[in-house]
Amino acid sequence: MTKTVPLLLFLFVCLLFALVYFFRAPSGIERKRDPWALAKQYDVRGLDLSHWNGRILYDHLGDLDFVFLKVSEGDSRVDPSFIGHYHAFRKRDIPVGAYHFFRFDVDGKMQARHFLRQLDGRHLQLPLVIDVEQDGNQFVSNEIVRMRLKEFMAELKKHTRQKPIIYTNGNGYSNFIEDDFDHHTLWLSATNTWRPAMMDCTFWQFNIDADLMAITHRADLNVFRGSREEWEGYLAKHKPYVINM
Repeated sequence: MTKTVPLLLFLFVCLLFALVYFFRAPSGIERKRDPWALAKQYDVRGLDLSHWNGRILYDHLGDLDFVFLKVSEGDSRVDPSFIGHYHAFRKRDIPVGAYHFFRFDVDGKMQARHFLRQLDGRHLQLPLVIDVEQDGNQFVSNEIVRMRLKEFMAELKKHTRQKPIIYTNGNGYSNFIEDDFDHHTLWLSATNTWRPAMMDCTFWQFNIDADLMAITHRADLNVFRGSREEWEGYLAKHKPYVINM
């Protein structure tokens, strides 16, 4: 009798854990299977990549409609993965965009020229992108950041004749973008559904921790917030171009 009670208790605990796993596992498995779930209502899908993502098995990424690649940062840093990614996605005929991480403590015009030098002779299908966020930046007054952004934008437009896309998050938008740059296309990073609707962004980075078998480290997932027909119109409006410095 003394041995039977612990055994029954052990079996009861095992059964309890089994029941908990049975009822909770499907949702967890489903989330792992579908990292696109939060933005499943949008058909046009893409990635943004930098050297932080590690190795990419390009042929195993699945269907992608676009990709944004990190090119540079500040007035001297260059992302070492850009050239390889650029050629791989061009070869697969996936529309490529290029982005620059904006440093608040560096002259805007100098940053723009550094960005453009890395892109000299490159063929792109999407407007250039400027990444504006406090994370990874020193504290600089909002007024100075906005002034340097204007310098950056002007230099890019002079060489591409297109307004760059602005990538930011909710705080970045209210601190540095709102009012002064509302006429630019917005690419918003937000892992919830309400902000994109409220801020009317064109591109939405909704998942910054996706586990994709084809990418070594966690990846960022993005969608174009429109129909496939609207996407085709967007591409037609922003025809392929070449950066010439």
